[in-house]
Amino acid sequence: MTYPPDAAGVVVIGAGPAGSAAAAHLSAAGHDVLVLERTPDASTRTGAAALSPAAVRELEVLGLGDADTEGWQRTTGVRFVGGGMRLALAWPDAGGRPAHGLTTSRSALDDTLASYAVRSGARLRRGTEVTSFTRDAAGRVDGVTTTDGAVRADVVIDASGGTLDAGAGVGTRSRGAVAVSADFESPRHTDDHVESWLRLSAGDGAALPGHGWIVGRGDGRVTVGVGALAEDTTATADACAGVLQRWLTALPANWQLTESSMTGAVSGDRLGTGVTTSPYYADGVLRVGDAASVAHPVTGEGFTAALTSGRLAAVAVARALTHSGAAGREAELTAYDAVLARALGRHRPLGRAAARVLDNPRATRLVTTWALPREPLMKLVLARVTAPNHTAVETCVTPSTMKRVTRAAAHPGTERGVDQR
Repeated sequence: MTYPPDAAGVVVIGAGPAGSAAAAHLSAAGHDVLVLERTPDASTRTGAAALSPAAVRELEVLGLGDADTEGWQRTTGVRFVGGGMRLALAWPDAGGRPAHGLTTSRSALDDTLASYAVRSGARLRRGTEVTSFTRDAAGRVDGVTTTDGAVRADVVIDASGGTLDAGAGVGTRSRGAVAVSADFESPRHTDDHVESWLRLSAGDGAALPGHGWIVGRGDGRVTVGVGALAEDTTATADACAGVLQRWLTALPANWQLTESSMTGAVSGDRLGTGVTTSPYYADGVLRVGDAASVAHPVTGEGFTAALTSGRLAAVAVARALTHSGAAGREAELTAYDAVLARALGRHRPLGRAAARVLDNPRATRLVTTWALPREPLMKLVLARVTAPNHTAVETCVTPSTMKRVTRAAAHPGTERGVDQR
């Protein structure tokens, strides 16, 4: 079916990872998709995208290959640091997914996925902000209002990151974790481990609140961040920025993370970990990514959940559009809630509780002094927080047209001992 410029089979709000993934899956399956993105281009995004092996697998299922991610940095594991100790662990082995992760700039990730959605057949309209939903006589969403006018749609996918407040079962949402980051030029930009700091301190030895991370991007830069995990935290982006500035004075000199090597301002916001009272689908709108608050409650990592939710939303929409009757369509769309909960929600209640505990300095001190030196225990923890969804991977593309999913090999390294600054 051919749609006019002011209409589409599916309107996707936002060209971030979740929205572009949903658009690419649906377009590859032959559906008409229009993506509306408020920013004029992806270059305005700062920071790093650190993709776990589970996220890399989602890229492969989507159809992205090595040529699409050329120049991105491969990671072989995570390095935990705290209390004068550091322990490097390989990514846990899990059948059906790669043994490596990937890092790149956030702008590169967004641009790659959006461009791939367009190559798959989606229409992308940048510089267009969605301001509200439009509704039919029954109250169901039948399109959106934008800064350029109204656009009608059979189904709407909200991948706005939670910035759109326009009804459609929005409900209430808790504050969510907060994080800030800054980019630096560094000789260690090719570090093959994502570095996670469980305890922070200033240069004078004073303990600092929160948790930190350093991600090498392979492009001459690293991204350094600080966050507060608990979704009901009273921390603010400004407070975390102050912690980041003090923490930088205590970091090992070989990172060369100084004010002179910083390439941009500190930026940050709330993460998509907050609890929402509304369903993932309501009144013709499916929410994905941060708009659905599906980021990992312990790590704050949201790329795996964004790509997964985008794929599962595409499957639900593709199934719905095969029905000619409204009742059949609604049943398929409503089923998205249960499917997404099974894929991502198994460990969320426990994860939220763990995040609250880990925001307690006493608990963090216990972890670094007792748990960190015990490698088998830390391997178990890493395996649990990066556990993939063991259900079969399903897309809305027929098996005969799916690209082959490959499993790439990596050579994990190991490292442990006292941190020699």
